[in-house]
Amino acid sequence: MYIYGRNPIVEAIRAGKTIAKIFLRFGVHGNAVEEVRRHAREHGIQILELPRQKFDRLGNTTDSQGIVALIEEALLITLDELLALRHEQDPPFFIAVDGVTDPRNLGAILRSAECAGAHGVILPQRDSSPITDTVMKTSAGATAHLPIARVGNLHQALLRLKDEDIWIAGLDADGDTDLLALDGYRPLCLVVGSEGKGLRRLTRDTCDALLRIPMWGRISSLNASVAAALALYEIRRTRL
Repeated sequence: MYIYGRNPIVEAIRAGKTIAKIFLRFGVHGNAVEEVRRHAREHGIQILELPRQKFDRLGNTTDSQGIVALIEEALLITLDELLALRHEQDPPFFIAVDGVTDPRNLGAILRSAECAGAHGVILPQRDSSPITDTVMKTSAGATAHLPIARVGNLHQALLRLKDEDIWIAGLDADGDTDLLALDGYRPLCLVVGSEGKGLRRLTRDTCDALLRIPMWGRISSLNASVAAALALYEIRRTRL
């Protein structure tokens, strides 16, 4: 798998991911390139400079800053492994993504989850974007640090969380609980639905509560990744 751009590559190196090679477009220079070179030297990673024509064959290099790395695919773990993670003085804090197929939306959600200190993400095997190079780039390196569990059945996964006394809170425009009234310190899993369709019915019925984000403008809904970011940070705020 290729990842593109300085930040995702540097974060992958810092996280100890296995990087086979780093490719630079011939002629690129600047602080961003020098930082990547420094990290590559420190970790013994080979760097190759390619002429533009060969470099552009590596894939979606439009926003790559002239820097591409060949990396092993994002490490996905099982739900059991995710639940085995323990964080002192911080109750379990997960986010599940239901039917988000756009890689940029998924990448943005992963970025917000990592920045807000979520302990891990749960993704369904079907009806979800795979962890592509676009997801990795949009996440700005979050996939290198954030535990991600891929599950065959999201409904069953959520029931498993409930068996572990983890509260399931779904984001829903018509939810019965105001986000600002949420007790975010309890063990919980935030569930975010797809753009436009929201949560699927079975997922919605599994939730212990449906959270609505208060709106003061004339538009009644937010982009899925923006809504996720607001909810994630509100949960983190209640834990400070």
